[in-house]
Amino acid sequence: MKPNPRLLIVDDDPDVTAMLARSLTRRGFLIDTTGSPDEALQKAVGTAYDGAILDLVMPGRDGADLALLLRQQIPGLPVALLTGYVHSPLLTTVERSGVSVFLKPVAIQDLVDFLQAQLA
Repeated sequence: MKPNPRLLIVDDDPDVTAMLARSLTRRGFLIDTTGSPDEALQKAVGTAYDGAILDLVMPGRDGADLALLLRQQIPGLPVALLTGYVHSPLLTTVERSGVSVFLKPVAIQDLVDFLQAQLA
């Protein structure tokens, strides 16, 4: 894994975003955050993200759509989707697209392990 990989965190809950950013920064990741899927797409233009952590259910564009659009901009981008909805119909579609799903509240070490494996 390259030193200090850059991650994009997109979640409409600022407390979740702040917690993830703090925890992952302490583990050596460079973090960009936003609560808006549309802003995330703008940030991804010209930015070499190494991974993304997205909330599945957000107002407007959902995390599944955002994941697909980000992966069009950055092919092979490792994406972790966070959700509190175990039976969401989006989960089947998302998992088929190669995106990994984690249930909230997520264990930070599980995210770190996923990212390290994807970036190795």
